[in-house]
Amino acid sequence: MTIRLLSRLRPSPPLRSLPRLSRRGLMACLLGLGLGVAALPSAQAVDLSLKTIRVGNLSRAYFSERTSVGEARPLIIALHASGSSGSLMARATGLTEIAEAAGYMIAYPNGTGLAIDARTWNSGGCCGYAQMHKVDDVAFLRALVEKLAKDGLADPQRVYLVGVSNGGMMAYRMAAEAPGLFKAVAVVSAVLDVPPETVKAPMPVLHIHGSEDPFIPFLGGIGKQEVSQLPRLSVARTIETWVKANGAEPRPAVTDIADTANDGTTIRQYTYRSKTDPQSVVLYEVKGGGHAWPGAVVPVINGGKSSQNMDASRTVVEFFNAHGGGRSDEAVDENLPPGAKPLPAATPAPAAAPTPTPTPIPAPTRPAR
Repeated sequence: MTIRLLSRLRPSPPLRSLPRLSRRGLMACLLGLGLGVAALPSAQAVDLSLKTIRVGNLSRAYFSERTSVGEARPLIIALHASGSSGSLMARATGLTEIAEAAGYMIAYPNGTGLAIDARTWNSGGCCGYAQMHKVDDVAFLRALVEKLAKDGLADPQRVYLVGVSNGGMMAYRMAAEAPGLFKAVAVVSAVLDVPPETVKAPMPVLHIHGSEDPFIPFLGGIGKQEVSQLPRLSVARTIETWVKANGAEPRPAVTDIADTANDGTTIRQYTYRSKTDPQSVVLYEVKGGGHAWPGAVVPVINGGKSSQNMDASRTVVEFFNAHGGGRSDEAVDENLPPGAKPLPAATPAPAAAPTPTPTPIPAPTRPAR
């Protein structure tokens, strides 16, 4: 599953510089579905530093902002789409600011690939370079969590995973194969890319998906924009897998969100509860929406509508908060802007001392005669 992000700062090499593959073959192998995103506005740039970790024979990269050692924070690992990178995902979604304001550390690992900003994940049956070369991304993400915890930056008991498109498929693979690492998982515009029977352990799941997704169809099958022509599992089958694994009630509570943004999309929320979790599995069906991160600042080329009736980044963080994340010492105040902390209440000025009331002097009385 591919989201092709075009960076103004680091353009991908031209196709003619790779003569061994035809133009169509390279697009199919490297970019999978040929999805594109407009160039990112500079105003959305996030100051992320690039770091590396050795996993097997590969040097793997990830982006994060936090470097100083302090109290270990809950950790969010965010997985980009195919044909993208960690830094581009941060810029496109605005997830960093919301997550850090809520008390999380967030890291954006890179997949693998031939181009700087065209990485992929081996999520099972997809995608591109990582899948063709059988890259062990499960081992990479395990090692990344272990390193951040060992360095005293991340709380290993509160690790969360979110992914979009091919990154969402990778998130589901991690939830199936390494469930003990994570407290909850969120997925946008993706489905299970491993057999449903591999899901054996419970995991709180948030899933956001457009009903008109042209790459990963809501109802499953082959998307009309999909170059690889590989059929995908349906959203319903994916959700049923997690509902069963979590022992949740099979019939969800349903809530509709109106089109307040007037962009032609509406949202239906399906909430499956279990005996221990009122939000065991939550599905947001974006009616009229396409292959997109709702609320994102960057439009997706050929992906269909990106709904502005919800902020996927904020929704993801709130879901993680409901499963043990966020600040342990204070609740997020929705009446404050991101990153703001409530100031101490102003101390009222001391009241002026009351003017003493003079004691009346009784009038002299004449002695009785």
